[in-house]
Amino acid sequence: MKILAIDTSSKRCSVSIMEDNEKIIELYNDDEKTHSVKLMPMIDNAFKTANLTLNDISLLVCSIGPGSFTGVRIGISTVKAFADVKNIPIVGISSLEGLAYNVKELALSTNSFVVSLIDAKNNNAYCGIYDLSKNNCKQICIFAKDIDTTVNNIKEILQKYNKNAILVGDGSIVYHDLLTSIPNCTFAPNEENIQKGISFAKAGLIKYRNGIYGDSNTISPLYLKKSQAERALQEKIQIQKMTAEDIDAISSILTSDFDKFWSVDTLKNDFENENSTYFIAKLDDEIVGFAGILKICDEANIMNIVTKINKRNLGVANKLLEKLINTAKEQNCKSITLEVNEHNNIAIHLYEKFNFKRIGLRKKYYNNTDDAIIMSL
Repeated sequence: MKILAIDTSSKRCSVSIMEDNEKIIELYNDDEKTHSVKLMPMIDNAFKTANLTLNDISLLVCSIGPGSFTGVRIGISTVKAFADVKNIPIVGISSLEGLAYNVKELALSTNSFVVSLIDAKNNNAYCGIYDLSKNNCKQICIFAKDIDTTVNNIKEILQKYNKNAILVGDGSIVYHDLLTSIPNCTFAPNEENIQKGISFAKAGLIKYRNGIYGDSNTISPLYLKKSQAERALQEKIQIQKMTAEDIDAISSILTSDFDKFWSVDTLKNDFENENSTYFIAKLDDEIVGFAGILKICDEANIMNIVTKINKRNLGVANKLLEKLINTAKEQNCKSITLEVNEHNNIAIHLYEKFNFKRIGLRKKYYNNTDDAIIMSL
């Protein structure tokens, strides 16, 4: 299997082609301001040097962030176009997970977690903590915080799991002195602190082999820290308790504008269950999403999180999920569970951002074809 991997999320733009686990070619450009100009010529150069074409590629891998807002969009747009034209599957890899693969062998040999850190400027950092094995990469957590909070969170997590850790990424260099206070941590070699296209290719291959891939609709930017415009928009999204009148208001467009949601009757039955709690999201007085949980004893099960098709990627699902989590806590639930389609990478990334963990699998749960990943918080 030949894999084309690109990363445009940092100052370094990288293009790599790998066959199985063997690198064929890897090219770099270190001028962040020219990614939009240099990316396509770099890809063309890589293909010509390797005597390959896009027809030879079986898997596309792309960094989805966090990182440069513009850079991430450039990379994602490029692989989406390739995927649509040639019907090639895509895997999206977070910048933090890609960094973790820089030191995979070292982590395996020392039985250590990998703590990936990217400088988010102004004393903030993007952080991802990973437990790598030969055939998997388990994300322990991912977040964006000020550096003091980041250091404390890392200490707490490593103490909880009783693990050593390897610190990698430019954040580990920028905040080196503060990070030295973390017990049982070592710093990655300097050459491993830069994002490498080949590491994204290796991470993508592992996910593909584990069935985590999709088409062009399954990847979107992962922004742990939103732009000012996006934050202003999110503030306009209002979360309210759902009423029967709300269901009536969306009943005529439920199966068309909300991506073939089950049915109005199903929604009404769930809403009327005395153990259910439902919310709607409104933007400028328009219902743009809804979600609900069902409490069973001391456990909350997320029934659904649905966003209007033309209002996606605005943060609606984020705010609904946050509300469901807070509601479950108010109801004294000890855990929150959900099921998600194995190919719904956008939803999986959302849940993992809120620290949901994969705890099981239900075979052929969706339409007797796709598996459901069971996740819990």
